[in-house]
Amino acid sequence: MYRFSMLYFCALLACTALDAQNWNPLNNMPSPRHHPVTFSLNGTGYMLTGSTQTESTTKDFYSYDPSNDAWTQRTDFPGTARGFAIGASYQGLGYMGFGASDNGLLNDLWVFDPSSDQWSQLASCPCAGRRHPAFVIENGKIYVGLGDGDNGDLRDFHVYDIGSNSWTQIGSLPASGRHHPFHFAAGGEVYTGMGHSGFTIYGDWYRFNPTNMGWTPMSPFPGEARVAGTQFDHGGKGYVLSGDGDNHSYMPSGEFWEYEPGTDNWTQLPPHPGISLWAPGSFVINNKVYFFGGYNRQSGTFPSSVWAYQLSPNNVSIRTEYASTKVYPNPVMDVLKIESQTTGPMHWRLYGLQGGELIREGRSKQIDMHDLPRGSYILVLQERDRNCLRTVLQKN
Repeated sequence: MYRFSMLYFCALLACTALDAQNWNPLNNMPSPRHHPVTFSLNGTGYMLTGSTQTESTTKDFYSYDPSNDAWTQRTDFPGTARGFAIGASYQGLGYMGFGASDNGLLNDLWVFDPSSDQWSQLASCPCAGRRHPAFVIENGKIYVGLGDGDNGDLRDFHVYDIGSNSWTQIGSLPASGRHHPFHFAAGGEVYTGMGHSGFTIYGDWYRFNPTNMGWTPMSPFPGEARVAGTQFDHGGKGYVLSGDGDNHSYMPSGEFWEYEPGTDNWTQLPPHPGISLWAPGSFVINNKVYFFGGYNRQSGTFPSSVWAYQLSPNNVSIRTEYASTKVYPNPVMDVLKIESQTTGPMHWRLYGLQGGELIREGRSKQIDMHDLPRGSYILVLQERDRNCLRTVLQKN
């Protein structure tokens, strides 16, 4: 058996340091909440509105400076206090709207300019007010649809032209109405899907082409159907993070997925620590995603923790195949198998998700995980030809 430090092990295998897979803890957020509106502008993150432990609707407004890991409370948002709202950033400005106030559902739209530190109200959508719709900005237009209205879940879509401050209705989603969907722009097109209606949790996925104004069903999401997580796009790809699973309750891990629009493929990334959270927030600053907020359904608490994950240049995917080697099944119940076409030495180590205590190490092509508790593990495997496989495994 080889017994040396993890850092030396990774150096020997010419691997990227295991820290590239870790979520790193930061200072706690102020005033924890679910359904915050979040976006980033010019290297600063922003969070506003949402529901706290004592207030179902809020209008407070915070900024986050990553250089000193500090939050600052700003002047309150001037619009109606709300929860279940949504927002995004585009070309140095932040946009937000919709949601539910204490007096009903909203269909308004606002823009924040950090250079003047001012909010301005834009044209309201000529559509029904709604909670937590899809909200995607692409090429100077904001696509808003789905959500739940006064008469139930909606499937209509509307597009706001930033240049003309005007709205136009477009084709509805070719599927059931829903709220709390996932949504982002990637590859110049708009994507949305999943979410729920009543007790039905969806795993379907759709693409809207702004050129031909048409919807196309895509391959279903390969993981557990889910609802009410957070999402973002970055570097031409889309990401979905955390949320409730197919029973509208927490999942055992805070799942993180990356979507490649060119191939219509999803790749699982290392989950955030702990169980999944309902309705958290996130923003991306300098290739790093910051994750916070939400509601812990297991403990009935509002987490205050903030976590950061480096997206590039060392974004490490959960892979089940690399070069001539694959590991399966994943998730695993009892025995994980390693299949390789190469001959000669092969070494592997199995770690806890946070890169802590070594659990096992060996050379065999089967890993007995029967006695390990449920959860996530990191397998680092090295072949003779120096191919290095780093895989996050889920033990069920």
